[in-house]
Amino acid sequence: MVAQHRQPSSQDIPAPASAVVTLRQLALQALLVVTVVFAASGLGILTRPEHQLAAFWPTNALLLGLFARHPALASPAGWAAAALGYVAADLLTGSSLLTTLRLTTANLAGVAAGFLVFRRVRHEDRQLQHPLSMLSVLAVSAAAALAAGLAGSLTSSMKLGFLATSGFWFSAELVCYVAILPVVLLAPAPATLRHALRERLVRVRRRPLTVMPLLALLLTILLGVAIGGPGAIAFPVPALLWCALAYRLFTTALVTLLLCVWTLMAIATGVIDLQLQANGPLPVISLRMGMALLAVAPLTVASVNAARNRLLATLNHAADHDALTGTLNRSAFLRRGRELAEHAQRTGGTVVAMMLDIDHFKSVNDRHGHAAGDAVLVTFATRMREHLREDGLFGRFGGEEFAVLLPGLDADAAMRVAERLRHLASEPITLDDGRTLDITVSVGVAASPASMHADALEKLLSQADVALYRAKAMGRNRVVA
Repeated sequence: MVAQHRQPSSQDIPAPASAVVTLRQLALQALLVVTVVFAASGLGILTRPEHQLAAFWPTNALLLGLFARHPALASPAGWAAAALGYVAADLLTGSSLLTTLRLTTANLAGVAAGFLVFRRVRHEDRQLQHPLSMLSVLAVSAAAALAAGLAGSLTSSMKLGFLATSGFWFSAELVCYVAILPVVLLAPAPATLRHALRERLVRVRRRPLTVMPLLALLLTILLGVAIGGPGAIAFPVPALLWCALAYRLFTTALVTLLLCVWTLMAIATGVIDLQLQANGPLPVISLRMGMALLAVAPLTVASVNAARNRLLATLNHAADHDALTGTLNRSAFLRRGRELAEHAQRTGGTVVAMMLDIDHFKSVNDRHGHAAGDAVLVTFATRMREHLREDGLFGRFGGEEFAVLLPGLDADAAMRVAERLRHLASEPITLDDGRTLDITVSVGVAASPASMHADALEKLLSQADVALYRAKAMGRNRVVA
């Protein structure tokens, strides 16, 4: 007798195995958090004058952005890893244990407050998709900076007094949050970053004048260094607004961040002389808060511009495309078809026109209802669009009639393409209720001469339409040229 062996199912996997997977995932997440916090803290410590706060501290904003984009990282293990990263970076750079614990407490208090407020922010505001989204980011930044300022002041010696110490902390944190958070929230995924950079380089190569806003920004920065004075931090504002109108939202956020970092570091090292006569913390607090509020302006303009562009794209798509099938409507098809014909005339190429009509479509509506008819149209259009070349045009001329324009084909190749589309259309269509429908399509084909005239498009479509009627007269479900 042969023993029968049952294959183990997923329910047979012992509980410890899933626990190991969970622990491994938590360990990887904690490793990511501790690495980001440790590296960013080390970078911030390099800008820290002796016995003072860092001139620019990116860690808290980076950590808050990381937790906001990936809430799974904000687990107890993630918070513990963040604390470990703060402590390790401070201790390894010579800080005392008491100072390290004080700074870590203030940093984590700010991130925790910002994270709690951020959970109430709408998804579109997290992506700065609304004209007022930057105000939400500013509110999150202010809450995080305030919590860090209060915690830092209460745990420090407060030689400058409670208000001055709190203001010093608050202003330093606020400018970092406002400058860094948008960049982290809008940053493309690593998988798409290379494609985005390549696309940007191609655009610059084709249109070199797109770098003009950046050149203007660089010029105003140099003017600020050369002239100095309190107004130097405002010199780049017009160029920064130009960048907000010319570039994408993430690019504007990145440029704004770099400008803030440069300005703060240049003032701290004396490269930009503000020529301030007053001593004490108030000028520094005023400068940092001014930089934070300055960063809000270009990002707000960029958000408004991005919302406007999305609205225009939506309106243009609605104006050019059929609402049901998503294909080009008749007017857009003819307009783009003329452009295709003009290109064929310049290059000496050919154009093939096809008219496609679903056979006996009225009976589908009569027997199965208009919902089934709409499903047939959508499925048919999707199949055709997926199997046509990207350089061609596909549109709905009305009812169940569609048109195709394909460049660079001769008559024989056009017949092969049309036959393939006909066979593709005859595949069964499954409705939402499980029923299947079989349809057929008649196709009329017309090919342009070897050198097409730009004004011959309507004639070419008319010839294809005549061929379509011949196909229907010959019994339907066939291709006629």
